[in-house]
Amino acid sequence: MELKDKCPNIILINCDDLGYGDVGCYGSGVNRTPGIDYLAQNGIRCTSFYMASPVCSPSRGAMMTGCYPPRIGFESFEGEWVLFPGQGVGLNSDEVTIAQILQRAGYRTKLVGKWHCGDQEEFLPTNHGFDEYYGLPYSNDMGRQVFKEDFPPLPLLSGTGIVELQPDQRSITERYVEQCRTFIRENKSNKFFLYLAHMHVHLPLYAGEEFVKKSINGDFGACVEAIDWSVRVLLHELRSLGLEEDTLVIFTSDNGGRGDHGGSNAPLKGNKGTTWEGGQRVPCIFYWPGHIAPGQECRELICSLDFYRTLAELGHGTMPVDRKK
Repeated sequence: MELKDKCPNIILINCDDLGYGDVGCYGSGVNRTPGIDYLAQNGIRCTSFYMASPVCSPSRGAMMTGCYPPRIGFESFEGEWVLFPGQGVGLNSDEVTIAQILQRAGYRTKLVGKWHCGDQEEFLPTNHGFDEYYGLPYSNDMGRQVFKEDFPPLPLLSGTGIVELQPDQRSITERYVEQCRTFIRENKSNKFFLYLAHMHVHLPLYAGEEFVKKSINGDFGACVEAIDWSVRVLLHELRSLGLEEDTLVIFTSDNGGRGDHGGSNAPLKGNKGTTWEGGQRVPCIFYWPGHIAPGQECRELICSLDFYRTLAELGHGTMPVDRKK
């Protein structure tokens, strides 16, 4: 049996500010999510899954390294809760990300979307285990469209180079999905780790016109349904290439939702930025047909830090032994 047959491809889908009650299989009656619901119906839906922080940068840094945010210096950023454009701090080069572990184990790796672990070149994804990167280095509100002259123009990056400044955000999800499809096709005969980090549903809300027209929950619902569309497209791509049973798909969110503009953390108390349940308890679904039995619900306490060792073992990677959580 070839090595690829022993190790799954891995697709990690991480949304931005998507709340516990924002998708159908977690109770939403206003956002239509047939693709995400399909993952839950045919995989494991976790009801007690927590991110390590209720805000972006520490949450993402912790998930990438399997470490609590203070351990990697991500408890604050020169007095800020998250990283801002141009700061001279970010994920230290000494840290070993899950992408590096899988890369060293023979995986092709790509991040499509939001990084938010440092925007200076030394901190970018391609210096932290990703062979390829395409996306926004930080939140979609950190540009001229919101803060005008306070920030530099919002950059869309490919690798370490700028593709476009102030891109039309209504087309970003479609561009991200096309990047994912191309990467999957190019690596259909290799092991791959694809990390899709959505812009949605972080404010300001930008969704394509076709989603806005169909939404029954305004722009917020349109953004959720754009996420769902992306899930359906990726599943179709895996099926078309005969890779569905060879691929573990994980769906989650970086922290709880704001709870406004149409979002919901119901039935939980609290919102993004708080350590109440609504700030850190988020949707999480594991889908791997032929390996994970359908229709399961996991009520066990799970944390995003658990991804690190789990994915390393699935990918036959070597864990670092010289550090603590």
